[in-house]
Amino acid sequence: MQAASAVQVTVQRFGVWNTALGLVSATALSAVATWLVTRHDELPGWSGVLLMASVLVGVLGAVDLLRRWPIRLLWDTQRWQVTDPGLGTGSIDVCELRVVLDLGGWMLLKFRCDAPRRTLRRGWIPVQRRGLESHWHALRCAVYAHAAASVRPPTPDRQAQLG
Repeated sequence: MQAASAVQVTVQRFGVWNTALGLVSATALSAVATWLVTRHDELPGWSGVLLMASVLVGVLGAVDLLRRWPIRLLWDTQRWQVTDPGLGTGSIDVCELRVVLDLGGWMLLKFRCDAPRRTLRRGWIPVQRRGLESHWHALRCAVYAHAAASVRPPTPDRQAQLG
């Protein structure tokens, strides 16, 4: 298999991801509210606390959706580097980057880092085609070529060591 060429992209648009998370949060909040409101017996005192906690979690989730930093993905034909998705600073050498969900124009990537001093060892990167049109094909090739190379079947010498 031919190695994928080097690619560098900066993911700055998270519209699809934010919409999906917003819908999940709104659905969960409405389910709790509906359950509390449609109870036929008298509501216990803790139900108000549960409803308020649900609203607080929903508001905090909405604030988190608005606070996203650009993520730089760099494939140098040997390894992946990403900026810290939580802080938007510092590069992380990634030992594994794989596609968890691929919807054609949108991918959810999962990365893993083995560096012992890193507080962030794994994470998720939502990537959408919008904003990356000119690099989209190269990015997909790099992600899939790297994944295929990491699951290569063992050579006969390696099989003899394992067996």
